[in-house]
Amino acid sequence: MKTFRQISSGLGVAAGCNTVLRNLKLRLTAKSVAPKVILIFMTFFLNTYAVPGGKPEMTEEMQLRAEKDLFYFQVRYLPFSEELLIKCLGYEGIKYQEVVLLQSRLETGYYTSDIFLNGNNLFGMRYPAFRPTVATGTYKEHARYAHWSDSVIDYALWQEYYMSRGYRIGEGQDTDFYLVFLKCIPYAEDKMYVSKLVTMSGGDIT
Repeated sequence: MKTFRQISSGLGVAAGCNTVLRNLKLRLTAKSVAPKVILIFMTFFLNTYAVPGGKPEMTEEMQLRAEKDLFYFQVRYLPFSEELLIKCLGYEGIKYQEVVLLQSRLETGYYTSDIFLNGNNLFGMRYPAFRPTVATGTYKEHARYAHWSDSVIDYALWQEYYMSRGYRIGEGQDTDFYLVFLKCIPYAEDKMYVSKLVTMSGGDIT
């Protein structure tokens, strides 16, 4: 049976979850209210039961995980925006986010292309033959995703795949290094791909 201290601590954790929700600054839709309550109560009961006689606390890691999970749940009920995309890039730990954001604009024609609107594909990814993927299938010879945020997750898996093969794409923030990497793979069949990214940046990357 839970002690008063455990229950009190659990309520504190639940309150912490509410704070996380407020900090996300995302508008909850009617469909997401019930799952929000369920998530809070699950956190409450799990944390009040976790350590008999102890005082469970929400660590920074737990809080970040809760923020990420709740964000990905809510984002499926929100219209696409670059602001949400940038949050996704951050949550997935994407390397060289400035360049990757430019790639999303180029690959989708500023989010107007068919493979983006109907395939939820932000980066022109093909369905991979070897590496792990969250793609659900193909659409016009490109990977199809259940939601656009899944294509961000898949880009992270793509970066991890090349890092596992010995490429040093995760070190430093030198955009020149990443542009050379994209050109050498090559990322796209278009030989002017990297030049187009540089032009789109207005000279911010070289």
